[in-house]
Amino acid sequence: MAGQKRALEDNSSRNVKKSKLVTDRLSDVSEKPVQFISNLMNEEVDFPRGGGTSLTAAEVKAIQAEATQEANEELFAASGKSKKKKSRSDAKSKASVMPKKDVIRIEHLNYKRVVPGMKLLGQIASIQPLALIISLPNQLMGHVPITQVTSQLTKRLESMHEQEEPSDTESVDGGESDFQTEVPDLFQLFQVGQYVRAIVTNVHASGSTDISAIGKLRDEAAKASRRIELSLVPKTVNSGVLRTDLKPGFTLSAAVQSIEDHGYILDIGVLGSSGFLSFKDAKKGGSDGSKLHIGQLLDIAVVKMSSNERICTVSVDPRGIQSSSITEVSNVTSVLPGILGQALITAISPSGINLQILGFFDATADEFNVPTNPAKAFKIGQKVKARILYEIAGSSPPKFSVSLLDHIVNLKEKLSIDEAAIHLSYPIGTILDAVTVKRVEPERGLVVEVQPGLDGFIHISHTSDDHVPTLSSSGPWRLNTIHRARVIGYHPLDGLLQLSFRPSILDQRFLQAGDIRVGEVLKGTVKRLTESALFVSISCNADGIIWPNHYADIPLKHPSKRFKAGGSIKCRVLAIDPERMRVELTAKKTLIESTLPVLTSVEEAKVGMITDAVVYRVVDKGLIVRFYNDLKAFVPSREASDYSSKLKDMFAAGRVVKVRILTVELNPPRVVASIRQASSPKAAKVTNTSDITSSAVQEGVVAVHKTPTVPSLRPSDTHKPIPSKALASKRSSAMPQAKAVPTQLQSTPRSPTPKQAAPLKVEGFSWFSGDAKSDAQSASSSDEGSEDESSKKKKRRKKKEIEQDLTADMHSKLPESNADFERLLLGSPNSSYLWVQYMSFLLQLSEIDKARETGRRAIQSISFREEEERLNVWTALLNVENVYGTDESLEAVFKDAARHNDSKTVHLRLAAILDQSEKHEATEDQYKRTCKKFGYSSKVWTLFCEYYLRRQNLEQARKLLPRALQSLEKRKHLKTISKFAQLEYKLGDAERGKTIFEGIVDSHPKRWDLWSIYMDMEAGQGDIQSLRNIFNRVFAIKMTSHKAKSFFKKWLELEHKIGDEEGASAVKQKAVEWTQKAASDSQ
Repeated sequence: MAGQKRALEDNSSRNVKKSKLVTDRLSDVSEKPVQFISNLMNEEVDFPRGGGTSLTAAEVKAIQAEATQEANEELFAASGKSKKKKSRSDAKSKASVMPKKDVIRIEHLNYKRVVPGMKLLGQIASIQPLALIISLPNQLMGHVPITQVTSQLTKRLESMHEQEEPSDTESVDGGESDFQTEVPDLFQLFQVGQYVRAIVTNVHASGSTDISAIGKLRDEAAKASRRIELSLVPKTVNSGVLRTDLKPGFTLSAAVQSIEDHGYILDIGVLGSSGFLSFKDAKKGGSDGSKLHIGQLLDIAVVKMSSNERICTVSVDPRGIQSSSITEVSNVTSVLPGILGQALITAISPSGINLQILGFFDATADEFNVPTNPAKAFKIGQKVKARILYEIAGSSPPKFSVSLLDHIVNLKEKLSIDEAAIHLSYPIGTILDAVTVKRVEPERGLVVEVQPGLDGFIHISHTSDDHVPTLSSSGPWRLNTIHRARVIGYHPLDGLLQLSFRPSILDQRFLQAGDIRVGEVLKGTVKRLTESALFVSISCNADGIIWPNHYADIPLKHPSKRFKAGGSIKCRVLAIDPERMRVELTAKKTLIESTLPVLTSVEEAKVGMITDAVVYRVVDKGLIVRFYNDLKAFVPSREASDYSSKLKDMFAAGRVVKVRILTVELNPPRVVASIRQASSPKAAKVTNTSDITSSAVQEGVVAVHKTPTVPSLRPSDTHKPIPSKALASKRSSAMPQAKAVPTQLQSTPRSPTPKQAAPLKVEGFSWFSGDAKSDAQSASSSDEGSEDESSKKKKRRKKKEIEQDLTADMHSKLPESNADFERLLLGSPNSSYLWVQYMSFLLQLSEIDKARETGRRAIQSISFREEEERLNVWTALLNVENVYGTDESLEAVFKDAARHNDSKTVHLRLAAILDQSEKHEATEDQYKRTCKKFGYSSKVWTLFCEYYLRRQNLEQARKLLPRALQSLEKRKHLKTISKFAQLEYKLGDAERGKTIFEGIVDSHPKRWDLWSIYMDMEAGQGDIQSLRNIFNRVFAIKMTSHKAKSFFKKWLELEHKIGDEEGASAVKQKAVEWTQKAASDSQ
């Protein structure tokens, strides 16, 4: 549709009359034309210059005839009327028409007025992994799925597995750098506060049109934004733009389509035209200087158009885009949101301003898009700069909504008085003690002044906890009244804070997960209990989750009996993830009531600190324990316990333990702790302990544990019994039972003393039987009686001491009979360690068949949930068949194990067993069979290569790499190539490994992890000069200061280790130079 100038008053009145004539004249015509004409005449018809019309020839003739007849009747009937009266009536008719034309009704955008196909200007409010949350005009929110950003990005997502890694081994030998191997995240393509042009693809109905949904938690804002689906694809956003309008200063969206030798080819969405952006101009885009990604969305300004109108040179300079404006367009479809144009003020009303923009089109600016305190008051006839927000749907001739706000006109983020971002100066939850009501909108809400130049909006639903149907200017929220409010959100595009007057929100302890402190003790309400977790409501806007291993200090068989919906629960905050809005809680009484310090970060960890932890997982060489805020530490086996029992049997996942911090490393973060030393301050040699008994212990250790498990007592040379009450006072709890811990004293003969020590005892436990107890008491009494009686007592005591040693030995001594094993297995039926020991015991007795039977019984007895325990027994059976069975029996057990366990793991276990038995031919066949079946696994190929290299079969090992790359998914190629190169360094030819790594880092120069592995491999060769060359190449690549710091630290450590002081000094000098250069580049 061609652009139209404003119609004259006479034309307007004539059009109204003509529309009436058409309606009256054709009332007898068929139904279809009537519908067409009635739809056409909903508003005034604006005929284009030149007399164009949408009516048929028959309709035109009918209208002309009707008009001629009516004109004749008026001419003959006008003789009785005065000329003065006629002129007065004409003036009256003009006066009635002019207000309709000059004053355009200003309407706010809402969900009802947003229709598919509408184009809007928006600002990114938040970035999620798979979507963008966009702030739209008039406090609306919309979302852009990742598949609606650009068509190029969508194609890359669909073929992501084909573009992540090199296609073949040629890239390993040194191909060109492939910057586009990985699909970038939305966080790399956009930034919060960035302006975007969008088109509405869908509008979903909702039971509520509450536009204050952004004021809730971030996930609630995302849910509210789902009502409006948007697209940023240039082809749809720029649809309708003509090539003739691509003149210097015209701004639009574009997507990076390809990377050429001298710049980027851009998809601008205009048929038959493309954009070109040179590398030099791309650096002006405000990025860090890195290359643009294919599929990245850009805001561009046209610089010049080629003579054939096929290529237009563009710029991404933010300053140029902010100031670029146009004066006219050849077609209304070329008017895009975000275009800056000259506007003429035609009318001013309390609800906003009427303007005429681009010389043709009517426009409105509502009160939210007019500066509250402009430097110069607006006047009718004044020319201003205005930026188009959207085209008002259903308007004919077309009308636009524009903004006169400074931050939108300049395409910048609105800042507070102290030049900080609004959402940072006023985060969600901030209490504002005094805000002043500036404007009352009876049906929508209140506009208040937070500070000069910054307003806030209170939706009508947030003025009170009670239902408020309408707002009155004379009520409690009248003009200039001062109120207390709380920030519940922010609308970036409008530059408005979302506030609430509701007392329930003002009294809340916190509004979002980020306000909660880790380690804080809270009281909540049970929301619901599922099989996987317990959900707790800790405020009206925040919920927490409790995992099953944190329901209590002990596992609960029936948690539904303890946790009822609506019931109260006391819990402690374990971890907070503000981005995912997740609050993790614990209901363990030990953690809730603990007074030990709360450890939430590696920076807070200090050597010697004693704190609480929860067993996270049992690994081969120790335990992994978890502190607050998901901080983990490693506890070596030697520091986990003094016992020789298996850690998995002693430490179940979820058990609370007290640990002592041994070492702390900040880069990379690593914490090593000890459970055994956690009570070391109390476990010292005692010479005077009045709180236990005076001079009770001359030499020995009393270990009192915080955990509600069995305390341990270590026997020593004592002269007085230690009262159990004294021991219990050290932990303020009763001691139900005790466990004897054997020491070297039991195997060392004691020298005879005049008076033997009394037995060590506590309540509920005795080192001796009942008879022995009376004997011991009589032995510790006075020396009355004859020498014969004394010698008898000594012999009896000596005999009982031997029994004491045997009793203690049962806790550490291996079973010596079938009955011993069966007794132990009754207590620990899921322990593969005991079952395997039992099988080994039977094999020593040459009872091979019984050992096989025991293994099968173990598989039946061990719970199906204990997959690792069952796998250990299957491995033992494979070992039995490998040593004592035949090839057929081994194959049968192997197939059975593969069916009942992870097949790949069983294949690799059998290969390792055959390799340890030096059955090399069978081992090779097993690896080949494994690679054929699990060719998609990088681990299988790596282990096969390692086997060949250990056998010095270098030729066969190197043939595996191309075979592996043909079988593996392309996303696993780089990892596999790196593993093969490391194996070459360790077991093969270091030079070949170096060649492979050179090809990797050449094709992937910004994979810092591969550079680090390459450096470690070279460090193992001890060639410091080669390492220096590698580091120099790394620092020639642009990187962040954090990454540079880690590399300089690594270089300095290697110089100290295998270099010299001169090299270390050179590293420090290079670090200073690099920092200075980075600082100058940033300026």
